[in-house]
Amino acid sequence: MNRANVIATLVIVSAVIQQGLSDPAIAFSAVLSTNTHLGNDDAIKYDNVLTNLGNGYDKWCGHFVVPRKGVYVFSCSVMATNPNHITVGIIKNGKTILGVASQRGWESSSRIVILSMDKGDRVWVRRLAHDRNIMANYNSFSGYLISTEK
Repeated sequence: MNRANVIATLVIVSAVIQQGLSDPAIAFSAVLSTNTHLGNDDAIKYDNVLTNLGNGYDKWCGHFVVPRKGVYVFSCSVMATNPNHITVGIIKNGKTILGVASQRGWESSSRIVILSMDKGDRVWVRRLAHDRNIMANYNSFSGYLISTEK
């Protein structure tokens, strides 16, 4: 490779890095594998991890720890067992951001939120009220980075 090609390659690599195109993707998606009984304010531990790019999601505590400052999308779906209803919340650093309610048993509900996050922030889903039993495979939690903040 001659000097001009090396310089051109470095310019292209520099531009790609500055645009953030070389950053690895950050995304996770997890569901419950079994019916689960929740206590007061219990975090839901989605144990069947489908995607965990960037390794920010911890299935043992149910928390996503933000690896890079930016704007993220989070979604949650919930379904209680028949004939009950349940309310869970998407939580950021201990504060409820958005409630998600299944109004009747076997009824699924979902919500999506876009949040500005700092590195090290935590997001999880926890039980807020009503019933304590949720269905396997119908309860999920996902999130992904849509933009880094410079």
